[in-house]
Amino acid sequence: MKKRRDFFTGGIRRKIFSMLLITMVLIIAAYTAVFFYQSTRVERLVSDTYEAQKQIYIDSGLEDQYESFRSSAVDNFHREMFHARNILMLTVVLIVATGMASAFSIASRITDPLNTITRRVASMGVRNRQFMMEDAYRTGDEIEVLAESFAKQSARTRLYIDQIKRVTAEKERIGAELDMASRIQSSQLPRLFPPFPDRKEFSLYATMTPAKEIGGDFYDFFMIDHDHIGFVIADVSGKGVPAALLMMVSRVLIKSGLQNGKSPAETLESVNNQLCESNDADFFVTVWTGVLEISTGRGVAANAGHEHPVVRKADGSYELVIYRHSLPVGSMKGIRFRQHEFRMEPGDSFFVYTDGVPEAMNGKQELYGTDRMLAALNREPDAQPEQILANVARDVSGFVDGAEQFDDLTMLCFRYLGPEGQAT
Repeated sequence: MKKRRDFFTGGIRRKIFSMLLITMVLIIAAYTAVFFYQSTRVERLVSDTYEAQKQIYIDSGLEDQYESFRSSAVDNFHREMFHARNILMLTVVLIVATGMASAFSIASRITDPLNTITRRVASMGVRNRQFMMEDAYRTGDEIEVLAESFAKQSARTRLYIDQIKRVTAEKERIGAELDMASRIQSSQLPRLFPPFPDRKEFSLYATMTPAKEIGGDFYDFFMIDHDHIGFVIADVSGKGVPAALLMMVSRVLIKSGLQNGKSPAETLESVNNQLCESNDADFFVTVWTGVLEISTGRGVAANAGHEHPVVRKADGSYELVIYRHSLPVGSMKGIRFRQHEFRMEPGDSFFVYTDGVPEAMNGKQELYGTDRMLAALNREPDAQPEQILANVARDVSGFVDGAEQFDDLTMLCFRYLGPEGQAT
């Protein structure tokens, strides 16, 4: 839609000129009308006066002198009126010129500082980031107040930008450090699969997906000697850097205890006492750990407040094994931990995980749960451990459907093939 333009539209300068011009025209028109009206009345009054004196002149025999006198008086009157009109026109011209000059001066005092402010604001950018007060703005009126407001706001904006830059730089530094910490943490966990390519008696796979840059979950597996393999999966309370530090300490202590020949229960007891000595933050660690004798399939496991493992017999289905477990590591000094024995036959498998799997939540605040987990495990029960974990991870991802991950997801699957690797 085309904007309507009239006499009063446009910039401030045009509006001032327009208003003053209209005011002057109205004043001059009114004065001129009054002038001509009054001059006409005076001329009529003069004519009436001379008409009233005409009979006197006639009676006195001065009729010729009367006409001459009357004509001279009327001519003088018209001449004076002509001079008055000229003076009036000259006065009008002077008034118009003075008014236009005044309008130009007033408009310049208003528009010039505003135009300068506009140019300075428009030029603000990367190099010129602050609006500074100048003498052109010091008009002693609202324009000066406006310029001061721009200057104060500009100073606050620049301060805010500098703060944002410092905060951004600090966040980038922290982000880089967290990224480095994440890589260091990931490098501490076994990542090469198959981990023992010369061993045909078993196959295994493990993954850890942190909810933040660095997580508090960890898994581990290692050869204690030629015939024994150790397993650990754990979840440190809390998230972030403190949990990651405790995770690394706990992993080293547990691995060291098992490799030194301690049983799972003895290892957890030793680690628990060591962590309680300096656990000012009251962190704790839930742990499932076990040792398997490869040649016989006999094993010993201990559960310190961790999720119940899932076991599958050869040609069977994955089933949750529920039993009473001990308190988490680091919760109380002097705890004695229970352990139990188990036996694996060729073709048997077990699956251990952290609570991030069953407690994964979708947008409706529903938990994934162990029933869905078992269904995902049994979708391809004969699949290799890597595929088993991929099935569970894909099922969890489909369930949460883009909802934010609040906990680390850590899983380990082990399949026992027998002393000679005879299971297929």
